[in-house]
Amino acid sequence: MKVKPKTWGLTLLAVGAIALTGVITNNVHANSDIPSKLESVTNETVPADILEGFNHPDKISTKDGLFEKDTKSIQAAGDFSKDEVVYDASKTTDKTKAIIQYDATYIKQENAE
Repeated sequence: MKVKPKTWGLTLLAVGAIALTGVITNNVHANSDIPSKLESVTNETVPADILEGFNHPDKISTKDGLFEKDTKSIQAAGDFSKDEVVYDASKTTDKTKAIIQYDATYIKQENAE
């Protein structure tokens, strides 16, 4: 019995599709090769004093300049007018001299480039 070329073509296409599906399935499950626990990662909690330092940066850089944390009290911003103080670093302008954010005062550094 003679097999038509169409049948051979469909058979070849089906076998190719099955083989391709097997390759894709093996690549999708590649993450099973990754170890479940990495040696460099710990599950210990971070001490509160370190977290405090992350939440309160020493410098804030904006499009209008560099602002450094003032070691004095938050009352240091009283030396500036209302237009020169902002409470959100994203709201600075060229007139801004101080930012009060993160429970600290940041003073603009005039000589910073």
